[in-house]
Amino acid sequence: FAKEVIASLAERKGGRSLRGPYLVLIELEAVKVLAESGCTVVALREEICSYGDRFGPLASCCFADIRPYLRLLVQSTVGVDGADGIPDEVSELLVWAKNIWMENSQANTDAGNGKVSAEELRERRKKLRAYIFAVQVVYCVTADLGVGCTTLQLYSPSIPQMTSEWRTSLTFLPGVAPKDGGQKEILPGDEIILLITQYLQYQTSCESQQPKTHNLIAAAALLEQAMDHSPYNPHLKIAAIGVYSQLHAAHRALSIYNDLGVKQIQLDSCSYLILPLLVRGGLYTSAIELSSSILRLHGSTSKDVKDYASKSFQNGYLLKAKEMVTFQREKMRPSLQLLHSKGIVMDCAALMNASDLNGGLASKEPRSNVPAVKLGEVRGLCGGEGDLAKAEKLITDSESHFNAPSLIHDAARTTSLRDFAFSDNRDMTMNYFEILYQNRRLTEKEMMSESLMRGHIHGMLVRAVMLSGVAKAPKKGKVPKCSEEMTYRYLSLVDALERLNQFSKGHDIEINDLEMELLELLCALCQAIATIVVGKDDDSMAEREKTVVSIIESGTKILGSVRDSFKSFAYNTIDDQSGTMVCQLLPDRVVPTYILIETTTTLFALFGWGKRKRKTKPAAAALAELALSFRDLLSDLMHATSLFRAFGDENNSTDVELLIKNALDSIIDRQADVAATHCEDHASVRRAINEVSVSRSMTTDRVDPFLVEMWENLGSFDETE
Repeated sequence: FAKEVIASLAERKGGRSLRGPYLVLIELEAVKVLAESGCTVVALREEICSYGDRFGPLASCCFADIRPYLRLLVQSTVGVDGADGIPDEVSELLVWAKNIWMENSQANTDAGNGKVSAEELRERRKKLRAYIFAVQVVYCVTADLGVGCTTLQLYSPSIPQMTSEWRTSLTFLPGVAPKDGGQKEILPGDEIILLITQYLQYQTSCESQQPKTHNLIAAAALLEQAMDHSPYNPHLKIAAIGVYSQLHAAHRALSIYNDLGVKQIQLDSCSYLILPLLVRGGLYTSAIELSSSILRLHGSTSKDVKDYASKSFQNGYLLKAKEMVTFQREKMRPSLQLLHSKGIVMDCAALMNASDLNGGLASKEPRSNVPAVKLGEVRGLCGGEGDLAKAEKLITDSESHFNAPSLIHDAARTTSLRDFAFSDNRDMTMNYFEILYQNRRLTEKEMMSESLMRGHIHGMLVRAVMLSGVAKAPKKGKVPKCSEEMTYRYLSLVDALERLNQFSKGHDIEINDLEMELLELLCALCQAIATIVVGKDDDSMAEREKTVVSIIESGTKILGSVRDSFKSFAYNTIDDQSGTMVCQLLPDRVVPTYILIETTTTLFALFGWGKRKRKTKPAAAALAELALSFRDLLSDLMHATSLFRAFGDENNSTDVELLIKNALDSIIDRQADVAATHCEDHASVRRAINEVSVSRSMTTDRVDPFLVEMWENLGSFDETE
């Protein structure tokens, strides 16, 4: 039937070919391959090639049409012998694709100085589409085969060749998207830049040793050039965010994300592109602002749905009202991005910098001009005198589902990921261009695990502060009596510890050793607080102190293991990964640990075990040892951030000119390209390096002050200072 339709369409003069009937032919062969075991894929390959020959030059969506069938073809030939480890049918497909891009290459064609006819422009576009289609096929097959860079070198054009092809497309085809004014369209050669950056990222991932920084710099430089020529192409910006994410340049990635103009419902579907990077990049205030906008979106949507559903009922549009209510209940209220945003706001609240609010981060201020900021200065717990009032405010705010503190209640109702119903509203289709290399993004399980873990930790933290706020000092060496309020808060903290312990040890939770050890330290400090305030029935001050000393000493041992784990991680990874680990640990584990140490110190002073009595009171001595051990950990973290600032190549070289040379060698042919092209590429590479350097400096400028503040405050435990 499909062939009859194709024949009837062919008889029509001047009619355009329809893709549907030809796709039916491919689908029929695919069904045969799936249904019949041992069925060859020759017919499937032939139909794919026929479809590509016909529609590759005509439709830019041709590759998207056959992408599932390419994957099926490769998977169906797994285990079949062939030359160079590639099955024969797959090899023939690769040769076919190689011939297409070689025949349609226009890189060495003279653009001419005269006017170009409309027919010639159409032919140029057809060749460009066919070229892009063929390279996409090679990339897709290579990615599915998993054979490394060798296949790319054999069957795909080199990076300098594709760069030259892109530059030719800029001169061959009229610009439809000038930077100032003009139509907001994309350039036809933009896909080539996306393919080049995929190649460079794939090369970096294939390196057996440390990643080659110059490849990522080259990718960033090309994307910067492409965005200048085609400023309205969102996929170029999404690709640039991915590359700068690998380079740990959070500020530049944020600037590009802001240029996308994400707003309204897109916040729920697109913010995943940047939100985790803001935390890894130490831009905590920006992370809070973006997360808060997501919370406001959900709050306003809930109110609007109620209003508009009521109006729909009044006007008789019952189905529309049902659609809106269903959308709110099944999509918006259980949104996974909403849950994740709550966790980020709760985690980063104490690290907010008022000078970065309302676009203040865009100024790129030098380090010496960054205003001084203190832990918990704007909001969040900080281990100070105002923590009790802040904790009570958090409890009050947690009653609304669309406030960040409600995460505490979400976590309290959950001891396993299976207990939590969610809706993942992220739009992953915008990453269609990621064929050869896919950027790492948080999975649904990781987002739930991280968010609920933050809810458990902050629930425990708030309860510990609330309990310490009602503690009573002993009189004449006797244990203070427990009030009903004290007992209630004590039991609440004990229940929170039990739930956290159960959640962290669940089979569906993945936590690395470093984070698990710091979590155990947090639990130990909360146990110490509970023991100090309430203790056991009919115990004495001496027994209570002995128990607390044992708990604190176990925490000190855990800290020693934490330092060893962090040093091992830093030794086995490159410096920029150690820096991002510090940025993640600071809000997740380090600040909560510091808050609990300060809270415990206040309680010890209330019970007569202050810092000055470390020589006479075992509890004071134990806490001083733990605090100083934690201070040493802070020193290790500050050392890691200092290396993170020192941007260089994979050997930590600071020779920028060498880095520029290596990046240029990755993307241009110095003998074939003209001098003007060299100058443009050189300027774009230097620009990319500067963006990364500035971004990393801004990260350390916003992380170091908090580390230094905590380190200096804990110096009061050191007798020598």
